[in-house]
Amino acid sequence: MADPDQISAIRQKAGARRPPPEIPPVTAAVALGKALARAGDATAGLSINATDVTEDRVVLSVLDGDIAEHDLLAIAEGADSRFGLLVADPDLIAAVIEMQTIGRVLPSPAHPRPTTRTDAAMCADFFDLVLEGLERALTAAQLPVASLCNGFRFALQLDDYRAAKMALPDIAYRRYRAVLDLGNGGKQGHLTLLLPFDATKPPAAHRSGAGPEKPSETPPAILGARVELHAILHRVRMSLDNVSGLAPGMVITLTRDVLDSVELEDLTGQIRATCRLGQAAGQRALRIEMDPSAQRADLHVPGLSAQPEQTAALSARSDGVDAEPVLAPESQ
Repeated sequence: MADPDQISAIRQKAGARRPPPEIPPVTAAVALGKALARAGDATAGLSINATDVTEDRVVLSVLDGDIAEHDLLAIAEGADSRFGLLVADPDLIAAVIEMQTIGRVLPSPAHPRPTTRTDAAMCADFFDLVLEGLERALTAAQLPVASLCNGFRFALQLDDYRAAKMALPDIAYRRYRAVLDLGNGGKQGHLTLLLPFDATKPPAAHRSGAGPEKPSETPPAILGARVELHAILHRVRMSLDNVSGLAPGMVITLTRDVLDSVELEDLTGQIRATCRLGQAAGQRALRIEMDPSAQRADLHVPGLSAQPEQTAALSARSDGVDAEPVLAPESQ
């Protein structure tokens, strides 16, 4: 009978030759794949398998050809007023919505259509869970990029890529692109996530030993850039039936106080200024109110009946429905 001590020594030698099991290192791409899987499961039990996740460094201009017509674009807002971008293709949006409405992913590609605010609202929790899960995974793995992904959550849907370029700062971004198997092969989707590549610099007041700094001058190229703004005279809440019945020549009643509260909005829907409607050199004009207590005597505002005819552009949303007359500039 063999000596037990001899058997133990043989086992130790055999075990010493066996390599330890390899544990793949946790990377940001791996963390995003896990965050997507967990977010899908938490969103009505949607099965998501990230078959390929890539990471690179980009600027906004390179995205022009990568964003499809019906992709959903949304701003992600993080700590310290940092902003990123979420881009989800129609198949991912459809899979998230189908699981919440009918409880399964239909085994067919999504029908191409423009995304709506309802789509964004139904996917907002999913996006938040993805961003939160990514932050937690990066923090647990103690990766250097963890601090750069801190606090990001879904903030605002954008109409198109042009609005994204105007809303986001022109800086370097860390781009994650994920190819997704949705609903165990029901659909194949894509998600793109852009987050600032570098940390924002702390304000001068928070830097140790830093004296007051002069505000940096805006480059002339930026000052000369074209910015599109919409002057919103008034908003009217209508049913879809009433909006469908609108025709040229119909009258929408406005109160006189709307002349002093015209809202100037950018493409993201943010109000940039409140204006007063009047005239300048025979043309319709807006005066930006720098002083809300300013008197209206210095701006001649003729009656509505005296204004030349102007066609109002009414944008109606079937999931709203808000009708917004938008003042168009006079043709010269």
